[in-house]
Amino acid sequence: MNNFIISLKSNLFFLYHKYLILFWFNKINNKSTKVLLGANFAPNNGIGNHIHSIKQFCCTSIMLYPSDNIINKISAHQFSSILKQTKNNFLLKKDIVLHSHVYPDFIYHCERLQKLGFKWIHTYHAPYQKEYAKDDLLDWQKEFNNVWINTASKADIKISVSKWQQEYLKTNHNIETIYLPNGVDVNLCDKGNGDRFKKEIGFDNFILNVSRHDPVKNSGEFVQLAISMPNKQFVIIGPGLSNDIFISEYNIKVPANLLIYGPASHTKVQDAIAACEVLVSCAKKEGLPTLVLEGMAHEKPVIVSNEPGSMEAISHGKYGYFYELGNINDLQQKTILALNDTNKGQLARQRVLEEYDWKVVAKKLDQIYQNI
Repeated sequence: MNNFIISLKSNLFFLYHKYLILFWFNKINNKSTKVLLGANFAPNNGIGNHIHSIKQFCCTSIMLYPSDNIINKISAHQFSSILKQTKNNFLLKKDIVLHSHVYPDFIYHCERLQKLGFKWIHTYHAPYQKEYAKDDLLDWQKEFNNVWINTASKADIKISVSKWQQEYLKTNHNIETIYLPNGVDVNLCDKGNGDRFKKEIGFDNFILNVSRHDPVKNSGEFVQLAISMPNKQFVIIGPGLSNDIFISEYNIKVPANLLIYGPASHTKVQDAIAACEVLVSCAKKEGLPTLVLEGMAHEKPVIVSNEPGSMEAISHGKYGYFYELGNINDLQQKTILALNDTNKGQLARQRVLEEYDWKVVAKKLDQIYQNI
């Protein structure tokens, strides 16, 4: 009896979500949808923010794949599993353009639909390189790279979010792309309330890093910076960071002048950037770092490591400061310069408004949608 009940619940679960997805597909076909954009498997991470911004700022009629409603009810794995079990028999209008980002399941789906006559655009974000792992790349990272190189390269139009990546793809994989950068929601940046964040943490005049527990984010160097400047206050924001993690994974003891804030919403991060004196990124690799561009939109002095994506964002020092990765003395000296800066922040904001504001980027993407 128990097995029967479990089986019944499983079947009902499958049927409910199958018809939920079917209703969503019908909604796409019944609306004047021009672009299906995805995969929307992690709405709150960097890629999630990116595709939600495309939907928000583009004038083209766009639907997310899958919708927020669906991904809030079932996991990405369950969603993909249901599509596979139904042999992807959910039909779309042929005039819909597919626009994929990052996730292999949607890239494979776009490849199948392209063979049926659908037009397909793919945006390349940062490839996984050795800096993204503690030792060797993980199996899933290798899989993602393989899909981007061998499958996404078949898209009708391919986009790179940075100029260095455009050159990298051409030189290493003979993949031709057009350049369309990451965008920044300047209006959201301008709503950042520094006083609100200062009141919450109980102090002001601090140096900020927004990160996560991930080898590529290299947050250990920010802790070392805090140790080297005991008379300054530091704050680090991001998931997975703790005193124990810094001791076990980075062999560093967190100093008293560093506050580990923990994870924060995108809006909360804007409050923190608005409150800080200097924004520091210690990342070993970036595509084109949205966080750095947000700091520039806030007119904050930014310091980045000398890796290609970050250097591109600050135009190799014109709009910010850079330090040599691993050189904490250099990082400390650049932090001192940034603390006394009164000029680069204003220039940096103007650069963002001209090239990286989503209002500017979205117009160019609308043109791509229209041309295809």
